[in-house]
Amino acid sequence: MHTLAIDIGGTKIAIGLVKNGELIERAQIPTPKAQSAAQFAQVILARAEQWLPTINNIGVSTTGLVTKGGISAINPDTLAFPSPFPLAQALESLTNKPVAMLNDAQAAAWYEFIKLDTAVENMAFITVSTGVGGGIIIDGKLHKGGAGLAGHVGHISIDSQGPQCGCGQIGCVEAIASGTAIKKASNAEFNPPISNIDLFERADNNPIAEAIIAHSAQAIATLCCNLKATLDLDVIVLGGGVGLAKGYLERVRQAIQTRPNAFQIPVTEAVGNYDACLLGAAYQFKE
Repeated sequence: MHTLAIDIGGTKIAIGLVKNGELIERAQIPTPKAQSAAQFAQVILARAEQWLPTINNIGVSTTGLVTKGGISAINPDTLAFPSPFPLAQALESLTNKPVAMLNDAQAAAWYEFIKLDTAVENMAFITVSTGVGGGIIIDGKLHKGGAGLAGHVGHISIDSQGPQCGCGQIGCVEAIASGTAIKKASNAEFNPPISNIDLFERADNNPIAEAIIAHSAQAIATLCCNLKATLDLDVIVLGGGVGLAKGYLERVRQAIQTRPNAFQIPVTEAVGNYDACLLGAAYQFKE
């Protein structure tokens, strides 16, 4: 079984060839501006052209809300899609291959659940990247919700006095903890501006850099404890470019340990590493 896996993020699109569940080739392109589903699909397929003759199906994971009609943006600041945006239908039309599509963090949650070392029934995956997303496993099944909204935990409001999120709410986890939020806070402190990679490198010796990162980690810790209180999860898996950055997971764990015992929960690193969402795109066919 050969699957073309596509993971669409706010800044980049990862494309991979997955054979029998293993990622054997990988490519990456900047995320183009979404003008139409056909145009967007053509850009992706052009990069994957050499793999197309060998594939049996196409799995897509994407930021945003995924429904039968297509993709829509919950936070247009992360990635704006014209509505409706029937990307799966466009890919199917251009390739004559079956296409399955999920929200990126939901797809990663399913992959990470399958790959857990210890059998559990209830788990969440949280990705901290350009935005903050999530996927939830309840009683061993991926919980999508009737409208596909389940798992969009980055849009849980945790601070009524916090910043406005691109989704329209105030104080969302995404507006406080995401890579975008970290960069905004960093730009306010450092002149000339520095990248998030540089910010993490400076954190050991620069208290301002450390405070910005710690603020993000505290918000994710609060989210983890809220999910424990709401769903009584067994474990949370953390991924994403920020989530997997050096020292970030340990900051989250330390923050959780300061909370009451009832709300503490184990947090582990995504075994799919930075490609958990990409692998999850392919693993939809293993449901």
